[in-house]
Amino acid sequence: MLYEVRVMQPNGKIKQVISPRQLSKRYWNNFHEANSGITVPSNWKATVPKWVQDRLDVEFF
Repeated sequence: MLYEVRVMQPNGKIKQVISPRQLSKRYWNNFHEANSGITVPSNWKATVPKWVQDRLDVEFF
């Protein structure tokens, strides 16, 4: 839950009031922008260390 934020000037007067709805919209826009470039490459393949592969081959073959 987000609460109303009041931005104050140095002299103590209210400069701006940001509503919870604006905060939520700003948060989710930033979230989507930050995560938009994260993708798994199409040629990505999980690699198993050689010693693990050898051990599994011995146990199961």
